[in-house]
Amino acid sequence: MLKLALVQFQVEPHAPEANLAKAERFVAQAAAAGAELVVFPEYFVTGPLGNRKDLADADGRYRAAFQAMAKGHGVDLVPGSIAESEGGRFHNTAYYIASDGSVPGRYRKVNLWVSEKLWVTPGEGAVVCDTRFGRVGLAICWDLAFPELFRDMLRQGAEIVVCPSCWCFEDAGAGQRHNPRAEELFVDSLCVARAFENEVAVAFCNVAGEFDTPGGRRHSMGHSQVAVPFKGAVALLGHSDEAMLVAEIDTSILSDAESAYEIRKDLAKARGDDWMDG
Repeated sequence: MLKLALVQFQVEPHAPEANLAKAERFVAQAAAAGAELVVFPEYFVTGPLGNRKDLADADGRYRAAFQAMAKGHGVDLVPGSIAESEGGRFHNTAYYIASDGSVPGRYRKVNLWVSEKLWVTPGEGAVVCDTRFGRVGLAICWDLAFPELFRDMLRQGAEIVVCPSCWCFEDAGAGQRHNPRAEELFVDSLCVARAFENEVAVAFCNVAGEFDTPGGRRHSMGHSQVAVPFKGAVALLGHSDEAMLVAEIDTSILSDAESAYEIRKDLAKARGDDWMDG
């Protein structure tokens, strides 16, 4: 059994110190509520950088702040995703930080959103790490739309996939003429589909409210949630306000899913008995 907190966070653009201070208050609240894993959204430390590329983390200072939070409050953290600069390149990076401050997992976003392609260097592949709750895979926002990445995580034995996000209604573009709330439908469908088709628990954590970006004002569609096989979304924030969702995942349901569907067994058989690395 895993008790986790998803923080649907209202970002203050280009104000990392203020966002970090508020993040620690949420971590303290989550720990007091008994959460063992706390998750934040994509780019929540700085907001979209735009012309403030100087705010990208070049020396690990944001990561170090979260390592201190994890250790200080005795919880595991997925601190959303962090804009990082390294060797003249920018990356969109998610970390898994354990309660002792160690970092068992680092993932750099593979499937970049349209605007990110102009300045972000994509990562090299799926990442799954060992944690006290089992094998945890990391994805970021638009990755959710790519089943291939989730299959790669399944290949590495993922049981839980954590997906920080900055997903907005405006991402539908011209699709808003057909359905103004299209992105809610899209995300809700994807979270449930990825959980069922990979026999994993999916923890999706989105930003809150509205904020300015280089492309104009954006409005989050919220809907942070936890989805599992058989049940679908077992916990859901059906709004875009800032809030913390605390939920429990009974991971025994994942073995029941394999018993019923044998997806892992069939994929292993199709690729050879040594296909599963985890």
